[in-house]
Amino acid sequence: MEELLRYLPAEVERRLAPYLDDAREIRIMSTGVTAVVTGKGVFDVGAPVSAAQIKNILAFICRGAVYSSQNTLSEGFVTLEGGHRVGVAGRLAGDAMLEPSALCFRIAREIPGAAQKIAPYLDGSVLIISPPGCGKTTMLRDAARILGERLPVCVVDERSEIAAAVRGVPRLDVGRYTCVLDGVKKARGMMMALRSLSPRYIITDELGPDEDCEAAYALADAGVSLITSVHGYGPEDAARRGRLGELLDRGIFASVITLRGLGEVKEVLRDA
Repeated sequence: MEELLRYLPAEVERRLAPYLDDAREIRIMSTGVTAVVTGKGVFDVGAPVSAAQIKNILAFICRGAVYSSQNTLSEGFVTLEGGHRVGVAGRLAGDAMLEPSALCFRIAREIPGAAQKIAPYLDGSVLIISPPGCGKTTMLRDAARILGERLPVCVVDERSEIAAAVRGVPRLDVGRYTCVLDGVKKARGMMMALRSLSPRYIITDELGPDEDCEAAYALADAGVSLITSVHGYGPEDAARRGRLGELLDRGIFASVITLRGLGEVKEVLRDA
């Protein structure tokens, strides 16, 4: 948490103190709203921050970002040490964020045992489906830890959120025998791992474009299990997303797990 708090004004940090044990997000807005999201709701903590302060905070963040802010700011976020992601809103011109007006700090937490509920299904490829904020990245991190204690695993960590690597070295526990490819696009990283790292499992977050799905086919053909996630509310919702529907129809995933709430398993579908 220290990696995140050092970017905040002292008064904001002081007002947040009572909520930090349960904080999931911190929202700072130039409208004068400073709020924290916890498991119990959203709380306005006061300590308004000006637009000029937000611009200075973002400049400070970008100077210390683990994953090059030039690569990610155009997509609306920057990743901090510790795996915390800072979402940025404001006025853009092309890919340049000219006038940031709000920052959303999404807090990454290392929770050993977070994947214990899905451990029985880690015997093949797994797709985790959940809405934002349900802990799927935390669950993937712990799945890497569980599997990486006994098997060769590779984490493809495009946004530096799973392993929170600094200069390529994981800061969070992703398993004794786990290698990490940090800051690389998912499709490229999956193919790099397949060709050179001999993993039994590849773990990556938020499967997206068609090239990611093409890489997933390559892993299946090579007998390497993929554990990954997508945003959604269930298999039918996820199946509407381009080639991901093909992966589901063809039984690439031995288990499809839907989450609801923080780390709560709603449904498990096993491939017959």
